[in-house]
Amino acid sequence: MPVVRVSWFEGKSHDQKAKVAAEITDSIVRNTGTDPKYIYVIFEDVAPSDWAGEGRLFGGPTAAGKE
Repeated sequence: MPVVRVSWFEGKSHDQKAKVAAEITDSIVRNTGTDPKYIYVIFEDVAPSDWAGEGRLFGGPTAAGKE
């Protein structure tokens, strides 16, 4: 039973998530022959202030002097 977790910044629409879930599922079916009823896609919407890269947060306070 494949479980795919997609972590990304919050703000994607229901339609965007549906399209991504369908494409991920289709790819797994095409490449492994797994029955789609056993494939799960879990979206983890993360606030930019909770995600860092290169040691720096992607989001946070924008007021002067608060960065």
